[in-house]
Amino acid sequence: MKTKILLVAIAFFGFQLGFAQEAKPVANDSTGVLPVAISAQTMVEKDALKEKAQAEKALKDAEKDRKKAHKEQDKAEKSRKKAEKAKNKEEKARDKAQKSRDKAAKKAEKQEKKIGKADNLIDKLNKKLDKEEKQLSRMQDKFDKATSRGKISEVKLGKENVKITKQQLKIKKLEADLVDAQRKLKKLER
Repeated sequence: MKTKILLVAIAFFGFQLGFAQEAKPVANDSTGVLPVAISAQTMVEKDALKEKAQAEKALKDAEKDRKKAHKEQDKAEKSRKKAEKAKNKEEKARDKAQKSRDKAAKKAEKQEKKIGKADNLIDKLNKKLDKEEKQLSRMQDKFDKATSRGKISEVKLGKENVKITKQQLKIKKLEADLVDAQRKLKKLER
């Protein structure tokens, strides 16, 4: 029986060999297979590094652009503020000039009023002086008539002389006031 089992086993192996496919032996050469895998992996890594570098560069460019835009915005803001300051300064200068013109106009108006008042005062003093001179002339005429007739007493004569002297003093004072008013007018007209 041992021979029978041995024969069956050999037949079985033969049968298996007959139906078996031919397989080529795969050489596991580390230099042949791995370099292809390594180069593909290295290429992928290099591509990944390039993409990473490009992404970093893009980030840096974006950051630069953002900073540049921020600087431009700051510059524009400074320019706007500077223009606003210049506008405010110009407006203040305009207001100041307007105030100065208004002040000068008020001063001129005030000066004109003063000149008008001085003219009125001179006219008033002239009229008053004329009136007082006429009154003095009447008093002297009356006094001369009374003295020529001889009807006046010494006391009344003294009183009339005092009245005439007072009238002359009044006229002198009015003349002095008139001279002062004329001097003031000339001063105002300058």
